[in-house]
Amino acid sequence: MAQLTIEDLDPALLEKLEALAKEHGRSLQAELKHILETATRSQTNNLADDWEAIRKKADLMRQQIIAHAASKGINIEPPEKKSDPTEVIKQFRLLRGKISAGDMSIREMREEGRRF
Repeated sequence: MAQLTIEDLDPALLEKLEALAKEHGRSLQAELKHILETATRSQTNNLADDWEAIRKKADLMRQQIIAHAASKGINIEPPEKKSDPTEVIKQFRLLRGKISAGDMSIREMREEGRRF
């Protein structure tokens, strides 16, 4: 099995890691293995969840923009869901220019609306 050496570790950090290991009833080595395994496992799992959350928010934004444009009498074609993300971003920016109030972003308009 591979070995790992960490040089120039801050003594305060080492003390915290040792205290954490003791709190969990593990050796320092076992605690470090656990931290690394947890970090890499959650990183790969969260990535798929993050993309799904991004897709859901993008769909919601798309629906809100279409509804807002329709209320202004502007007919727009939503971008295809499988379009290149950079192309979709360009389309959203162009659309924002058509339906926004001056230089305000959609978020700024929403915050302004909450004040009233």
